[in-house]
Amino acid sequence: MKSDVTSPLSADHVMSLREKLNSPFPYYLNDDRKNTILCIAVGLFVILFHVVYKTPGNPGIHLTFAQKSLFGGVTFIVLFVHIVLIPNIFTFSFVDSLHWTVKKYILHVLWICFVIACVNATVDKLYICPEKPLDVIIPHVFQQIALTGIIPIAIMTLLFRNNLLQQNLKSAISANQEISKIKDLKSEVSKTSNTSITIYSDTSETLTFKLPDLLFIEADDNYSTVIWKNGHGIEKKLLRINLKNIESQLNNTYAIRCHRSYIVNVHAIANITGNTNGYKLQIRDSDFSIPVSRPKGKELMEKISELRNMMELY
Repeated sequence: MKSDVTSPLSADHVMSLREKLNSPFPYYLNDDRKNTILCIAVGLFVILFHVVYKTPGNPGIHLTFAQKSLFGGVTFIVLFVHIVLIPNIFTFSFVDSLHWTVKKYILHVLWICFVIACVNATVDKLYICPEKPLDVIIPHVFQQIALTGIIPIAIMTLLFRNNLLQQNLKSAISANQEISKIKDLKSEVSKTSNTSITIYSDTSETLTFKLPDLLFIEADDNYSTVIWKNGHGIEKKLLRINLKNIESQLNNTYAIRCHRSYIVNVHAIANITGNTNGYKLQIRDSDFSIPVSRPKGKELMEKISELRNMMELY
């Protein structure tokens, strides 16, 4: 009986953990100059840490300031290479900043700590205490990396999340202002209000509706659900057609692909909210909330601004 009760809970916890690990996370500070400054700051912290902290596990070893600076320099170089240089020189899907997640961030930080530990162990063996065997040096170095790294890693993680939150909130506020202007200008472009469109599915089934009535379209593999508003309320229609095909048939400025599974009508957006996980689009006169994928976030905000500018020309 006990296993029957706990297993669903365990499955829920595993699913929740998986979702958190795969949730969006900023690629450090998303700016080479800022990331370089960050690397310098962490390197200086390591030097300061070695100046203040007296190593209990290594009696008889008194590091000079030059040796302490060497460890700070190693930290800076390893961080700079992994955070700034490699993403600019090589194209790896793992270090794609647009698809950076909590899981990638954790693995990346652990890998950087491992590389720093290996380099520091080599420095220790060659220049600091060559008389000591590696099986003594390596555990000591990894202990030092753990003690030294926990503070800057914690501070950086909070900094990155707060930076992402502020950016998303700022963009959401700006986009909401643009949407408000679009709503005010909508009556001036009423010539598109009677535009109808027909969607042709893979099974020759068709669906015709007025384009301004479209709320959004949600896709699931080769099936798509069209949600639109008529005089009686909200209607849904399931069609056998993928989202890419629908997007090509719509071919309209106001229908925007905001996610790999969603197309949304700009006029249907009532509000945009932003947090560390990205943006959510609240659909007018409904309880629907549409996610915006990270790669599409900036594109969506720019598109909304372009639409407002375009509408002002009418």
